[in-house]
Amino acid sequence: MRAVLCSSFTGPQDLRLGEIAEPKPTGDEILIDVHAASVSFMDQLLVSGLYQMRPPLPFVPGTEASGVVVAVGDKVTRFAPGDRVACSSWTGGYAERMVAKESKAVHLPDGVAFDAAATVLHVYGTAHYALVERARAQRGETVLITGAAGGVGLAAVDLSRHLGLNVIAGVGSDDKATLVRRYGASEVVNYRSEDLRERIKSITSGQGTDQGIDIGFDNVGGAILEQMAADELGRPSHADRLHQRHDTLDPDEPAAPQELRHPRRLRRRLGRKVFR
Repeated sequence: MRAVLCSSFTGPQDLRLGEIAEPKPTGDEILIDVHAASVSFMDQLLVSGLYQMRPPLPFVPGTEASGVVVAVGDKVTRFAPGDRVACSSWTGGYAERMVAKESKAVHLPDGVAFDAAATVLHVYGTAHYALVERARAQRGETVLITGAAGGVGLAAVDLSRHLGLNVIAGVGSDDKATLVRRYGASEVVNYRSEDLRERIKSITSGQGTDQGIDIGFDNVGGAILEQMAADELGRPSHADRLHQRHDTLDPDEPAAPQELRHPRRLRRRLGRKVFR
């Protein structure tokens, strides 16, 4: 079958179309006839040798895909040939067929197109984990999302809107403002041309004496994270509800969907704000 092959960790420009044997599902694996596959920043990192792990060369890139199940392993119980699915995997999506673990696949409703389904699991899964499971976001709270025009950033903006949050989107250039507003941002901050702390104070000035944001969702790191995490005395403030992704090279591009780091010793402290 045809597949895109990565034979060296030198970047997307050296990927080549080739022929490989069709994989066979075993155990808890399903074989999928691929209809669509996403192209993400995680894929770029993997083929450039910049991700946390390196698959053995040569390999077929593609961390997220959708399609139709054509065969299943003998331990699979949730899927059968003919099922429409979306899946995630370390590799394999850029091929006519791929195998995925049963636990990494979901049934696809008839009304969801394959191309849309191939782009949802990683970015929205990461956003949901941060906002719902870690930050325990409550309707009416204010969230600042940096790198908001990237894959996970846009998913976080969109999900925040559905959760009833007040969304402040942080971007690196003014031309991204229209995009993030379309996804649900009520305010936009350009952290490369504006003073982030002062701008946040200005935006939240009508929310009472305890001005600031309730949740920080950081995709950028560096000086931006330091401003989000420190209060006026320079001590960590509200760090239990501030989440940073550690694998982003470009703040406005989607990054690898790893679990967000969160110190286990920290617990939610009610009533604390950032940028006070």
